[in-house]
Amino acid sequence: MRRAQELLEDLEVEEVNVVQQVQRGEQLGIVSTPVIRLLVDGEEKFRGTDTPTLNQLLTAIARAGD
Repeated sequence: MRRAQELLEDLEVEEVNVVQQVQRGEQLGIVSTPVIRLLVDGEEKFRGTDTPTLNQLLTAIARAGD
């Protein structure tokens, strides 16, 4: 995620520790970690349950923007 943020200045990242932030995890429907969510204008366009490689993440971002 850090490398993707360096490449994409507009990429916003929120890290949620579901152990410490139980309520936030419940709001987002996150029951296990890691979970990657990509949002466009507040709408979820992609959700992955594994830590993606940089290439996988960039591909998902490109597809979410379509």
